[in-house]
Amino acid sequence: MAPSIFAVCGGLNMDIVMETDRIPYTGESMDTNSLANFPGGKGANTAVAAYRASHLKSGSPARGVAAEGSSSSSVDDRNKQEVRVFMNVEDKTRLVETGVDVSGVLKADGEPSGTCVVMVERSSGESRNLAYQGAILGWKPRDDNSVLCLAGGEKPDIIICHLGIPAPVVGKLLVTAGKQGVDTILNPSPASTIASSGYKNLTHLVMNESEAAELTDCNVEELKDRAAWEKAAKYFIRLGVKNVVITLGARGSYYVTKEGKEGEVAAVQNVDVKDATGAGDTFVANYTLEYVTQKKAGEWDIVKAIDRACKASAKIIQRFGAQDNKRKLSVFHWDNSTRCHAYRYTLHSR
Repeated sequence: MAPSIFAVCGGLNMDIVMETDRIPYTGESMDTNSLANFPGGKGANTAVAAYRASHLKSGSPARGVAAEGSSSSSVDDRNKQEVRVFMNVEDKTRLVETGVDVSGVLKADGEPSGTCVVMVERSSGESRNLAYQGAILGWKPRDDNSVLCLAGGEKPDIIICHLGIPAPVVGKLLVTAGKQGVDTILNPSPASTIASSGYKNLTHLVMNESEAAELTDCNVEELKDRAAWEKAAKYFIRLGVKNVVITLGARGSYYVTKEGKEGEVAAVQNVDVKDATGAGDTFVANYTLEYVTQKKAGEWDIVKAIDRACKASAKIIQRFGAQDNKRKLSVFHWDNSTRCHAYRYTLHSR
């Protein structure tokens, strides 16, 4: 079976993670219990999670990477998957170590890389994030009329988008993908409205409660029961989205499909939450992998995809840092070979 190709469109940055007993009140100053820097960015987190979940059956990273300017490449002997790397910026080290193809990463002169300040509440493990997207704000595809540029000239099986990229660019990209018969998944974080034409061409919309509230113009406190989740999800179904998933933290997830299927999927219980950073990105990556796997088999069971994604997210939140180590992101493995292109990360020159 030919390898599946994932094109990930999103940001690559550094997370400054501070652990505190509680989130400070307005106007209050507090000291933190710890401070650490971790590789992050929703695009990078998703790419790493997708690659590791599909490749690292033995728990070891792909071998032998090439430095920028080299014409060599590495091949993972377990599935004969070529891994191309052309880079020398420190932020991309983790992506190279995991085998993600970063040959589409762009450098933007004069623009800083993205940075995210993450406050983690010790008692709950819940986080508050404040990000500056940096250079990714100026990104757009090399070719506005084709998605092949997102995957090294090949047609991707699916495109994963985050909204660190300007919403108009994402909306146009979804339309282009729809015209070329390529599936898409959007995680609208940070929440921003895209054109209705984008929703009409969207295969999957995966968002949390706060994002759903922002995009449906309601208060997040209103999204507390099944009737409210259904109303929010069906709003996007009416706009043309084929599958809508609202993640609900410890309560699991709620879904609606264009075929009329709807329901809840329970979260993993009794999880020792350390840091919720990256949980949504891991959810998206594992959901996407399951979707593509099922599609190649002529199937689609959204409940199975959400269940796997929930279990993957439950693993990652038990440690600090979205890309901290292999154990956090190498959660579930599939038999199909998946090539994940980390295209569309924009970094400044060093």
